[in-house]
Amino acid sequence: MICSNCKKNMATHCIERDSGDIFLCDDCFERLGAAAEYGAEPDFFVSFLGIDDTKERQCPVCGATLSDYSATGLVGCAHCYEAFGRELLPSIRRIHGKTAHVGKHPLGDGKLFELLDERKRLRAELERALKEKRMKDAERLNRDIREISRILYRGDFGGEENE
Repeated sequence: MICSNCKKNMATHCIERDSGDIFLCDDCFERLGAAAEYGAEPDFFVSFLGIDDTKERQCPVCGATLSDYSATGLVGCAHCYEAFGRELLPSIRRIHGKTAHVGKHPLGDGKLFELLDERKRLRAELERALKEKRMKDAERLNRDIREISRILYRGDFGGEENE
């Protein structure tokens, strides 16, 4: 039997289902096994993501094809994003809403994080100034660090007001 998913390798696993048995090779079973057992068809991700898998371009690093991504919803490696970028970006945008990571900020508007980053930067600069014996700079940096710490302690860093 040939694998129902990749249609290239010999099938070594059989998943029995009401709609018919699915035969998978070792690679496809490793990637699709649980999804196939719980009811997803081998080409489930093709319909969900709307990817045209007629082009058989391959990732130059891992050798994954666009049809592999269509079948599993997983890319082979980080270089796949470059190789299939044009095809993947609409799917990523539709699923995640964005295509660029902007970081996590659990407390809201980011002013708190800006102050924390600034204090961290000033502390590193203070350490350099002390090593280089620049006492006037060290004094100024220490004042700035104390002021930021006061703002953080009071909580009036411009975030949402607690009522």
